[in-house]
Amino acid sequence: MLTVDVLRAGPQDYKLSRKTILITGVTGFLGSHLIKALDKKNEYHIIGLKRSFSDTRRLDNTKLKNAVLYNIDIFSLEELFNQNKIDLIIHTATEYGRHNGSISKVIDTNLLFPIKILELAIAQNTKCFINTDSYFNKENFTYNYLLDYALSKKSLLRWLDNLSRKIQVVNLVLEHLYGEDDNKDKFIESMITQIAINKVSSVDLTHGHQRRDYIYIADAIDAYLKIIDFTFKDNSRYTTFNVGTGITHEIRYFVTQIKKLSNSPTTLNFGAISYRCDEIMESKADISELQNICFSPKFSIEQGIISIFNYYKVSSLCQ
Repeated sequence: MLTVDVLRAGPQDYKLSRKTILITGVTGFLGSHLIKALDKKNEYHIIGLKRSFSDTRRLDNTKLKNAVLYNIDIFSLEELFNQNKIDLIIHTATEYGRHNGSISKVIDTNLLFPIKILELAIAQNTKCFINTDSYFNKENFTYNYLLDYALSKKSLLRWLDNLSRKIQVVNLVLEHLYGEDDNKDKFIESMITQIAINKVSSVDLTHGHQRRDYIYIADAIDAYLKIIDFTFKDNSRYTTFNVGTGITHEIRYFVTQIKKLSNSPTTLNFGAISYRCDEIMESKADISELQNICFSPKFSIEQGIISIFNYYKVSSLCQ
């Protein structure tokens, strides 16, 4: 894995026939899985954007052969685009603004940063910009818990619609994504840590009747790879893909399966926490467009949970 602190031409063994994909947020949960999957395909040059102080733990033990990481706090995006012909951009960087985080940071990451990249991409005639959106941001949902995030992402969608006259845009609406090595403050990761790993005495929960379309990270990455192939063949100006399984399960069911599959003694106190006033009670993806490009999810909830358990067992043995 090569990290560039001082701008120079990319790795000298690049084959000119290969297309170049730029990915934002490569040290995050989704971005790290995506860059590793693309690198494994051995078909593209990959440029990953990070900061010099980013937590790179998800990539530290990975040998990337076709990727170079740029520290965007050390040199400008203008120079990056001047020295690289970018064919496709995948925007995965996001800021949720949890725990009363900075509103300006949310706006900068979710709106100003992608617009800056779009301006440079349009000037260079980049073919396509793939945006990563969330089910939180659906038009019929108003979710005050992540209001700053939702407002910034909705604003970006308006800009993407406007800019789609100048660059192909694909918007991916992700349902409830989960998988190994996610952020500790995410719901599923927190439940696995408390119930399956730490086996705490009890966990307080809502009644758990909210229904979610849970998609395991490997299935989500497969969807991204198929969408990438689609964009290089298609010339539509603006396309939306809903990324999920098309099936919902109650949160209660998912958490109960974590307890069951880990044989945990943790008591699940359903109903100990009240629903939020604007709780999203059901969200499901219409995956018909994904099915048209030959995508179908492979992992059941049980298979996804077991894969996460196996990952953490391996990790603990290597420490």
